[in-house]
Amino acid sequence: MAANRWWRWQALLIVMVAWWGLWPTEVRAAAPDSCKVGEAGTPEVEAAIRFFHHGQTFVQAQATTTITVQNSWSPTEKLTLGGKSKGYRNAMRCLLRGKKSAEPTPYWKDEWRLHGPEVTEKDDRTTVQYKAFALIEHSGDIAFGPWIINVPKKNASWNVSLHPENLGPAVKNAQWKRVEIRLGGLDARRASPGASRADEDTRVWSTEQPPNVSIDVLPPWHAFFALSSARQPTWSRLCIALWWVCGSVVFALAVFRARLDPAAAPGPKAQGIKWRVLAISKDPQARPAKAALRWAGLSAGLGVALALIRQPETFSLWHTLAGAAAAVVLISVARPWLPHTSSDGPNTEAEKVHLQRGRALARTVILTALLLVALGLLALLDPELVYMPKELAPPNTRVTWQVLSQLAMLWLWLAAMAAWAWRFAREGELVPWSRTWDQARARCIGAVGAALAVVALVMLISYRWSVDLNWQRATWLGDDEPGYHSTHDESLGLYLVKFGPVGLSWAYAYTWVLTIIALVALLNIRAKSAQEQVYRNPDKAFMEPRRNDMRLTAVVFAIAAATRVSLVAGSSVLLFVWLLLNIASLYAVVAVGRRWSVLHQTSGAIEGLSTKQGREPLLEKAHRYRTLHQKLRLVDQGHEEKTTRDEVEDELRKLRHWRPAGCDHDCLPDQVSVVDVALTWGPEDTWWKNARHAARLAFFFGIPASIVIVWANNLKDSKQLMLTSGRPTALAEIVATFLTWQITWAGAGLALGALWRVLPGRRGPMRAVCMTGAYVIPIAVGALINRITDSELGTAVLSSSLMLIVLTLTSIGMDMATFSGEKQLWPTRLSLLLSIYQMRTLSVQGAFLIGQLALAAEIWNNLAGPPLKP
Repeated sequence: MAANRWWRWQALLIVMVAWWGLWPTEVRAAAPDSCKVGEAGTPEVEAAIRFFHHGQTFVQAQATTTITVQNSWSPTEKLTLGGKSKGYRNAMRCLLRGKKSAEPTPYWKDEWRLHGPEVTEKDDRTTVQYKAFALIEHSGDIAFGPWIINVPKKNASWNVSLHPENLGPAVKNAQWKRVEIRLGGLDARRASPGASRADEDTRVWSTEQPPNVSIDVLPPWHAFFALSSARQPTWSRLCIALWWVCGSVVFALAVFRARLDPAAAPGPKAQGIKWRVLAISKDPQARPAKAALRWAGLSAGLGVALALIRQPETFSLWHTLAGAAAAVVLISVARPWLPHTSSDGPNTEAEKVHLQRGRALARTVILTALLLVALGLLALLDPELVYMPKELAPPNTRVTWQVLSQLAMLWLWLAAMAAWAWRFAREGELVPWSRTWDQARARCIGAVGAALAVVALVMLISYRWSVDLNWQRATWLGDDEPGYHSTHDESLGLYLVKFGPVGLSWAYAYTWVLTIIALVALLNIRAKSAQEQVYRNPDKAFMEPRRNDMRLTAVVFAIAAATRVSLVAGSSVLLFVWLLLNIASLYAVVAVGRRWSVLHQTSGAIEGLSTKQGREPLLEKAHRYRTLHQKLRLVDQGHEEKTTRDEVEDELRKLRHWRPAGCDHDCLPDQVSVVDVALTWGPEDTWWKNARHAARLAFFFGIPASIVIVWANNLKDSKQLMLTSGRPTALAEIVATFLTWQITWAGAGLALGALWRVLPGRRGPMRAVCMTGAYVIPIAVGALINRITDSELGTAVLSSSLMLIVLTLTSIGMDMATFSGEKQLWPTRLSLLLSIYQMRTLSVQGAFLIGQLALAAEIWNNLAGPPLKP
């Protein structure tokens, strides 16, 4: 009896083991059964691949697959459902997916789709057209549609092959009507089997059985170069390090040669503070220069360190601690908590009110930022508490702590950048609320720290969002596969722990902004110190930047402009050359244009113009000159009976003696009027005040231009928007691009205002054209190189057109500000502008501006970005 029970249990155990062993086979076979391969019969398939490379950094390949099935196949009716329905996904997976999608590193990671497949019904057949594209920007296998492109690590030909097994099981027995490869100008080396039809650019195969199509193509030179840079990041990092070192050296030399304040010295032999004693000098003027030189050394050192230290593939505690330590060192050297020496003394009533407002603002910022940080951390750690999908949470506790540690490192880096920006602005007296900071340091530091925490958290959430978008794109139609969620968590963990290096590299890439702030601070403190000095000829001293100030101005312009240049064939190898080229172009434009400037033609008769009282007689004569010209037109038209033309001409002739005390003859040449002199001097007393005025105007007028460039680079069409959203720092990059372009406009405006009196032209727009020329010369060289190499031109032409428009509007604003004292005489600003430019001149300037806008619109339509084919 016991033996019989033993045999029964043994038989049951054998059956269970057999059932368990056969169960995976049944699961694997369920997919073809669910696709009803037998019902599908013999679908018809057409496959085509096309390459694009002209005017692009990387080669782009587009695949079009057309599948026609009989309506007798039962999943056909599901193809017309919504893209999120389970039946639709299952039917599409049966047609288009023969490989498992959900992997930690997805098989379809390089495939991009603008939209879902197009489904059309005709008679008893249903046709599915599926379009996908891929950018060949790394080596290895690139799979999209039924195609695989093998890119070897060495510079050799690429292999393009058709893989029918990449399509779904429903097309296993399909009839292949047509296979086409369009090379788009690429050189073909070998093709197999023999094509049914072939010409220089196209290969076509017509066969019923799945053809084993394979072809070797030779990519263009610029694609080889871009891929080599991507495969050898050390070389690219060295080039970037060279850029930072070169920028730091140019920056330091400009500060050294300035030697603090020789321009403010009354005697020709005065040299200011020697650089040898700069480090120990207690002079207040030495503080911004010492801070600038410290930053130059730190910036170069950190740039070399980031370029040479290999970025970890996974989370590295030592790299995180080293990054945090570097940020702490930067903050310690900047010392934003120290009071400013000029903040001593009692507060005035206005300062007390300003201090109270500052404290209230700091309190509001702290509370708001803390609330946003709390909500952000909840959204990151437990999304369900803030009504967000739970899939957004980190996969486990270990990944959570790793991400938080990297978030803290990024926050320290942002704090370090803010500390140095504040140090430069305070030492250079660029901000009026230093006293408020000094008397409420803890609260102000807390407000800034809380705001930066919000910025860092937004960057992390944006990074997490882009990672999830890339995962959904790469695992399209795979969310019903077994193990999808566990694989998603594994992939999410792999990418989240890379947030630290990505954020750190992004933050350091924008530290050039601190260099500009330091240079502007040094220029400001030098200009303020110069105004306190006594000069033998103050008008000439304040007319234009002295030699050392010119160096600093040129470096500001060069750094603001050089960072806008496009990479050459996707490589940063020539970035440092652009910095020197921008400096040289500005000097060249000034050297050539100075001899045709209005003040140069007047033989320097500028006595007394450096003060507001000294300019009043000139402005009155300029107003009288415009009034007489208006009266002269009325005389010619017969509307003025009491005055003759000879009387008006005699009075106009007398205005040429615009300096009766200093000239006993016509001080102005025939081609120059007192209006030209007034407009050339500008609205302010000194060149530096003109520079600041123009920078503010350019910043304001540059807002629409920055929006246009951001749109062209990131949001122009659905394809550009999709590529932008796939970048790890997409949202931060959009905001940073807008702000840095604002800095570029302001930097160009600052240079325009500083050189306003030495640039040629009797009206502002002509000076804007000259300054735009200094900006365009390096861009033209880069565009020529990119055209020769047939690589991406980017927004170079568009930005040049917008620069001309922004500077033209800035120059018109400067001309109007010159005669701002006449505002009460005219009902509108347009009336004042009509009076300044006269009708004929204004029509010319208006036509010039309209032409610029039309040119920008045409460039927008044709050259706003790289040619992205649909």
